[in-house]
Amino acid sequence: MKKYLTPLLITAVFVSACKKSFLEEDPKGSITTQTFYKSAEDLNAATLGISLTYNLAWNQTGGLATTFGSDDITTHAGGNKIGFSNFDTFQANSSNDRMSIWWNYFYKTIKSSNSLIGNYQKATEATELERNNSAGVGYFYRAMSYFFLTRTWGAVPMPLEASLESKTNATPQQIYETVIADLQKAETMLPDAWSGPRRQSNTDILPTRGSAKALLANVYLTMAGWPLKQTDKYELAAIKAKEVIDNKSTWGYGLVNSYADLWDKDSRLNKEAVFACYYNKNMPSIWDYADNWGNGSQMGPPNFAPGEEGGWDEAFAEIAFYNKFPAGPRKDATYQTVYFLNNDPLKAVDYTKLTHKHPYFLKYRDDESYDPATHKLNDWWGSATVYMIRYAEVLLTYAEAKAMSSSGPDATAYQAINEVRNRAGLPELAKNLTPTDFRNAVVAERGWEFAGPEPAARWFDLIRTETVAKANADRDPAELPLKGKPNDGTHEFYWAPIPIIK
Repeated sequence: MKKYLTPLLITAVFVSACKKSFLEEDPKGSITTQTFYKSAEDLNAATLGISLTYNLAWNQTGGLATTFGSDDITTHAGGNKIGFSNFDTFQANSSNDRMSIWWNYFYKTIKSSNSLIGNYQKATEATELERNNSAGVGYFYRAMSYFFLTRTWGAVPMPLEASLESKTNATPQQIYETVIADLQKAETMLPDAWSGPRRQSNTDILPTRGSAKALLANVYLTMAGWPLKQTDKYELAAIKAKEVIDNKSTWGYGLVNSYADLWDKDSRLNKEAVFACYYNKNMPSIWDYADNWGNGSQMGPPNFAPGEEGGWDEAFAEIAFYNKFPAGPRKDATYQTVYFLNNDPLKAVDYTKLTHKHPYFLKYRDDESYDPATHKLNDWWGSATVYMIRYAEVLLTYAEAKAMSSSGPDATAYQAINEVRNRAGLPELAKNLTPTDFRNAVVAERGWEFAGPEPAARWFDLIRTETVAKANADRDPAELPLKGKPNDGTHEFYWAPIPIIK
């Protein structure tokens, strides 16, 4: 057995993908956490194993169902789409079959991260730098996982040991304290760049020091809103985001020239990815994962294609949000505008002629699993990159945090948001806005920039700004009627129900 497979054994994530012979190993030859962590190779295997485990939370749309209460994305109520539509109409319960994907894989990521954090010092054959770099990966992924867990479910278990024995829920305050502590460690322990199998075409497939700083800025910004409302965190968010902006050349960050380039299958390794999940649908087997990015990705065709073009109608745009979306190259790259009935180029129609009469997302459509010449899907799986943190988000985090800190919006805050607006083909933001008006403009900008199936979900912005009900009040009559009634005063439906794990 190859030694670098041990992280997969620890988490048991890939058991279902393994051959029968793998399951029938002689236990006397098994590697344990007590004997595994010795060399730099062991640490490298652990970090890549954690990365693959985390990637599994994002290689399909299931977990995103918890964000469907926002005003930018919706679905229909037929067949297996009920798990999505129940969140969209505010009637999801603990048996929802979609949300468990996030819950399961975030905790599996945490388990692997806890194991690495608890054992990395045992790798005495590795250098101190190699040990610290690897531990930084564990701290980062644990922080990212808990960040999504508490934003989605509120109070959740917070085990910090590999056993995951903790059953008592930690409060959001307690979770955020751990997340901050983890990221502060990560930003001192992670490298500015990786090498070997952890780097592809000058793009890091593992988090770096810049990734940790950017995530910490987002965490501080979130803490300034609901439920904690710790407004002193605005200043900390601005400081941390500015560190990323001022030192972007260190990590090679920047906006790509065209918004459409973000979704070009030939440009999925690019400078805007502060941290991303990368996939390779052609990976021959889990045994060769050290030289690949992970399994295939379904964050693309066929989930976001209409049935008329062979898609699954998994998700599409809410009509009111689409209509308010500012025209320009960003909107053109976000939504499909022409559709072909039965893939016939002579039967081009607009979205009103489709079965579900909604605009569909063009994001993630340019993928090897989709043939643009025939408009046909040729595979269930692709290699679409899932951007966890984009440089555009760093700019908008800084702009909002700077505006809401004691100093208010200054020239640097305007410059940050205008960089994003300029690329989108929009005029610069009006000057002399109040802090609140400026903040509202940034939140709206984030909505356009990250519309639809992106991890920088609009849903989380609506929660922290306490505007879930306000956003849904503008729901188009053509949408599925709401069954539950969100309330921005009592925060009803702000958090997903804790899943029943079978």
